[in-house]
Formats: sequence, structure tokens, C-alpha cells
Amino acid sequence: CGASAVQVGTCHWTEGPTCFDRICKELEEIMSKKGYNSIDEFKNKLKEWSKEGVSLSREARMMKKKADADADGATATVQGVAKGGPLGVGAENQMMTALLMVVIAVLLADKMNLISI
Repeated sequence: CGASAVQVGTCHWTEGPTCFDRICKELEEIMSKKGYNSIDEFKNKLKEWSKEGVSLSREARMMKKKADADADGATATVQGVAKGGPLGVGAENQMMTALLMVVIAVLLADKMNLISI
């Protein structure tokens, strides 16, 4: 149902004041994609976060992803290897996520003077 003050504050702490421009741009893109012209059009209309809502949203995304993959069909493989390479797109994303988390942890530890880079 939107970012909390803590989330925005953490974003500001890690990215600096430019985060506000990015947040505004992302909000404008979401509004445009969903057909909203102003914040008043959807203010107080969003549903509270719930496990059920997350499950429904995840299921809808997975169905769309599967439909997109089915549409790609024969172009999804090249010489028997998935588009994303030998590991496949999912494994590459997991590896990149793990790497980014390590980098973030090191940068935060440095910022908190727990280590020195």
C-alpha cells in the first residue's frame, strides 16, 4: 500500500536526495501504465497488503510469464541451451541478486564503520 517513511528514509540514506526524483518518476510511470492522471484518482483506493493479495499477484505474474514463454516457443532455445545461457535466466538472476546483496552488505558495514574498505 505504498512505501513507509522508514523505506523512503532508508532510500534517501543509501541513494541521497536524488532518490526523490527517481521515486517521483517511477510513480508517474506506474500511474501512466494504470491510466491514472492524478494521485487523487487512486488515493485511499489501494488495498492493504495481505498474504492472499501477494499470492494472487504472484500467480498472475507467473501466468503472464508462462504465456509469454509459450508465445516465444521455438525461439526460446538455441542449440539446446536456454536463452539466458547454460545456467538459464533464473539462475543468473539469483546469482546477480546474491552478488548485489553482498555488495550492499559490505557498503553498509563500511558506512556504519564496522569495516573499512
